[in-house]
Amino acid sequence: MNDKKLKVEITELFMAQADKYRKFYGTIKRSAGMVYGTIEINDGQIHASAKDQWELGKKLDNMVKLILDANLHEIKPIINGVGISTHFLN
Repeated sequence: MNDKKLKVEITELFMAQADKYRKFYGTIKRSAGMVYGTIEINDGQIHASAKDQWELGKKLDNMVKLILDANLHEIKPIINGVGISTHFLN
C-alpha cells in the first residue's frame, strides 16, 4: 500500500515596524517554548528569539529602528566565521 501523506509546512508571518509607514514582514518559528523570528530589511536580515511572540515583536521593532534610524549597518562590523557562513556580532 502506498502511504501518501500530505507534506505541508505551516509558515507563520510576523511584522516588525519602526513607525506607522515603515513595516517589514518575515516569518517566525516556534520550538520548545521559544519563538524565533527572521525579517528581511533592506539588504540584510535580522534574527531574534524570545519566550513568546509579544517579547519577540518588541525586540524586532527595536532592531528595525536601530537599522533605519541609528544606521546600525554603517558601523564597522565584527565578523565571526562559523563554518562556511559569516555572522555579524554587533
